[in-house]
Amino acid sequence: MRCLAGLLGLGFALTVHAESENLEARVQLLEQRLSSSAMRDMMRQTDQLQHEVQELRGQLESIQHRLTRMEKTQRTQYLDIDARLRRLTGEESQTESPQASAQQAPEPAAELPPPAPVQSTQKPATPASQQASQAYREAYETLQAGHYDAAVDAFSAFLQRYPQGELSDNAWYWLGEAYYVKRDFNAARQAFRRLVERYPNSAKTSAALLKLGYVAYEEKRWQEARQHLEEVVARFPDSRAASLAADRLKRMKSERR
Repeated sequence: MRCLAGLLGLGFALTVHAESENLEARVQLLEQRLSSSAMRDMMRQTDQLQHEVQELRGQLESIQHRLTRMEKTQRTQYLDIDARLRRLTGEESQTESPQASAQQAPEPAAELPPPAPVQSTQKPATPASQQASQAYREAYETLQAGHYDAAVDAFSAFLQRYPQGELSDNAWYWLGEAYYVKRDFNAARQAFRRLVERYPNSAKTSAALLKLGYVAYEEKRWQEARQHLEEVVARFPDSRAASLAADRLKRMKSERR
């Protein structure tokens, strides 16, 4: 009996050991499968993320390209509109004769007070005035070429060198325009305001007041924008600037500004 019990015990132990080894092997196999599956999933997720990143980069490059084209188009259109405004107001092209443009009479006498006296064009130009005209012409051509940072530097240098010159009012205006195109509205406002305050009889005053209204509009200072635009309409009722000011006032009204 004791021998039989021993044999049974030994057989049970061997069976348990064999089942234990079999179970351990199955567990190891399952762990390997799980590890392999997790690795494949991780690789698939990594590939998917890399693909999404590439797509996002492509979209970002496309958006940046579109923004660059839009900015260039906007600047071109802006300068074209300003050139049309100058032609409609009868202003002579400054790329051909900036000194003559600065000295011409403003719009009809009923619109503006008499212009400040300037040196007669009948007198021969002095070397200093020739240098000023050349510096002004170069700054203006820089602006027309679309080099706005360089134009700001050129007009600033001109005004520092010729603060009381015959072309100073024009220089202040174009300095403001350069800042406006760069969307540096604070600097643009200061330049346009300097022109309005120092040269109330300038042919550029109506346009400078208009641009002060535009600057305030861009900065969402609606009341100030309305005041400047209404001043343009009141002081220069028959000018092109007044027509543009009236259009912007209508726009503000439709926008409930």
